[in-house]
Amino acid sequence: MHSKAAKDQMLGEINRLRIENQHLAQQNNALGEKNDLLESVIRSLKNDKQSHEIIRRLKRGDDHQSIAEWLGRPLVPNLGDISPESERQFNISIHRYRQRWVESQNPCYWTNVTSDGVLVEHLVTLYLTWIHPLHTLFDEDKFMASFRACVDVYCSHALVNAICAAACHVLRSEWRSDEGAHGGIDHLQSRFMDEVEELQMDIDASKLTAVQSWAIMFLVELGLGHGLMASAHLRHATESLVAKKKDEQASTSAEVSTWGILTLTTYVAKAARMIESQWLILASTWSALTYQQPNAPMPPPPTPISDEGRADGLETSTESRRNSSADGDNERVDDNQTTAYEQAKLYHIVHEILLENCGHHGRLSVQSMTSIYDKLLSWKRELPKGLCNASSENEAPPHLLFLHIQYHVTVIQTLQPMLHLDSTSGESERVLVTVIVEHAQLAFDCLVRYCEMYTYHQSPIQLFCIVHVCDALVKYNSAHGAISEVVDFALRSLEEAQLAFPIARVLRDIFRQFVSGFHLTLPLRLRRKLDETSPYLPHDIRNALTRSTYQQPVAQLVSVMDASLGRDFAERLITRPDCKPRLMQTSRHDRPGSMQIDSLLN
Repeated sequence: MHSKAAKDQMLGEINRLRIENQHLAQQNNALGEKNDLLESVIRSLKNDKQSHEIIRRLKRGDDHQSIAEWLGRPLVPNLGDISPESERQFNISIHRYRQRWVESQNPCYWTNVTSDGVLVEHLVTLYLTWIHPLHTLFDEDKFMASFRACVDVYCSHALVNAICAAACHVLRSEWRSDEGAHGGIDHLQSRFMDEVEELQMDIDASKLTAVQSWAIMFLVELGLGHGLMASAHLRHATESLVAKKKDEQASTSAEVSTWGILTLTTYVAKAARMIESQWLILASTWSALTYQQPNAPMPPPPTPISDEGRADGLETSTESRRNSSADGDNERVDDNQTTAYEQAKLYHIVHEILLENCGHHGRLSVQSMTSIYDKLLSWKRELPKGLCNASSENEAPPHLLFLHIQYHVTVIQTLQPMLHLDSTSGESERVLVTVIVEHAQLAFDCLVRYCEMYTYHQSPIQLFCIVHVCDALVKYNSAHGAISEVVDFALRSLEEAQLAFPIARVLRDIFRQFVSGFHLTLPLRLRRKLDETSPYLPHDIRNALTRSTYQQPVAQLVSVMDASLGRDFAERLITRPDCKPRLMQTSRHDRPGSMQIDSLLN
């Protein structure tokens, strides 16, 4: 028995060693397979056609096996740990590859969508030339310094991809005559947006560059006609401002961004903090255009730009890129930062108006309305000399015209709801209509000049301004002989803009239906346009605008007003020194049921 037990024990040990050897052999084979996979990945990194996608998948967290499988290798299950030597070689290859981008300052460092550095550079330039002056969401100089040096301080991969996506709107306009390029640009924009979405999933939402990226995505989605999605991006941006890291960027860059985003949320500080201000502008703009309570907090009033701030980080290159400066005009201010500061001041007032319209301070009284109107007139009166006149013969930069357009639209939207109060009739109605038409005509002149000088390089926000201004002129000045010019301009401008901004199709269709209800005397070609069949269902319009129309929700706005507000406010307008001369000079606006203005004033 002893001998038999010993033999069985020896056979068991031999069998255990055989199984262990088989297991070690399997591990060795698997390790060899994995090393082969890594070598295929490393070799592919040397191929520019595959390197960008490999790095994108690594950033996403894909393992070496899935990347190798994507490259065309068969799936090998149950692989063990990678050998230290292969892992070291792999990391060295990636580091060297990315280092070459940094050393050569290749713009492709920031995106995996394309390996064409010239294209990335061109898209960034388009954004800085045509979009950034209208919506200043970051400090251009500091952004470009980080962009060139491939440093993640004032720049990020998500921010660059968002900028490139926004610039595709402008790129469509550049290639509008080449229909074959349109599909490619749409695909390129979609890939940039997908890249931003993917990068934003893993990024710290409190980083300033992350918030900037969300704000730019709002502009992209809005231009595409995705208002609901755009609203979600903007809300995410404004809410992330609260959690923003305090000292991540210089205060100069921080406030410019904040005011820019919150201005977009509301409609339509020191210079060192002006970029934050622009976020507030973005937030205010959208709330005013969609007539909703702003989801951004009430910001402190912006403070003037100091000479020190102007020397450190202000933009001076946009005008030279456009190459459209006026000769010998020393009075005009081309400084984007000065315009951004004045825009921030305007939208601080707009934010107050929105709160009043939402009933935050009780019913809207004549005292409150007079205070608001005084602030708007003071803002316009106190503009720097180079910014105060947008209707001169000199060539005005686009951000200056856009600033004046926003001011006039704000006045129109502030006064217009009072016309729907029962107490507003006869004399009071005539006074309000006179002031509204005056601002609408001034805004219309600015819009015409903008389109004549800068063709299709607009903001999607400006498309909303077009329909609001032309809407007011059709309502309150339709007897004027030039009303066909107004209708033609609106339909033509929105039609031309729809290639770059699909949202223009929806706005044009709603405006067309609105004008059709007035039975105006128009040329045959315009009547044919008005008779077109609408291609949009109600849910398409809600998705684009977040509402069923661009027009003001009169019932909602009137419900917070004192019953006599329109009449009382009109009486105060007549006695104002700054309004009475203009009202006295106005002849007549043939609106049914209204008295002539000269009868009113006599």
